[in-house]
Amino acid sequence: MIRFTRWSPQARRAARTGAGNTCTGLTLNMEMTMSQADSAYTTSRSILPAGLALRRRQFVTGGAAAALAAAVTASRAASVPVPEAPDPILDAIEGHRRDFEELGRLLAEQDAAERELRRAGKGRRAALEAQLADLCEAEGLLGRIEMQASLRLAKTVPASLIGAAAALRYVRERYDIGQYPMYEEDGYRLLLFSTERAICAAAGLAVPHCGR
Repeated sequence: MIRFTRWSPQARRAARTGAGNTCTGLTLNMEMTMSQADSAYTTSRSILPAGLALRRRQFVTGGAAAALAAAVTASRAASVPVPEAPDPILDAIEGHRRDFEELGRLLAEQDAAERELRRAGKGRRAALEAQLADLCEAEGLLGRIEMQASLRLAKTVPASLIGAAAALRYVRERYDIGQYPMYEEDGYRLLLFSTERAICAAAGLAVPHCGR
């Protein structure tokens, strides 16, 4: 099984130290929090409670990831019109979708290997343990890639109202279908700030910028 290191209260406070309410500060908070989460991708044979990283693993291994992928894929073309000009937020959404699904496939392989290991006789255990160790090691890299993709999505300013709606819908559907929160507090604030900038630009209002 996979062991996830618990995020300490000190680590959570450290992720918020020295950053204000600007988009630069929110991005810094998220990056610092994700650096703390790197330690959550360590290997062992027992599962411990562990904040965001564990919630991600529970989601993708609980079958919700496959349901979400099917639902979002089915609704994507029908419900989200394509803007006239390329919108960077759509690339960010698709990038996260690909990384998240790849992580889900890896974790499904881990679970299958763990079940096989529990049933295996002594003669097969060494090979299965080596296979599982390789899968656990790969999880660390894919987990960090997925978190970086979620940061990219949050800080990308949509170029259109269609893109802004697509981003909010994608994040909402992640939670509606699988109770999977993509972010903690600073991530959602950064996403809202990016969306606010897109709405202001579309409405002809003054666009807030970093540092204000």
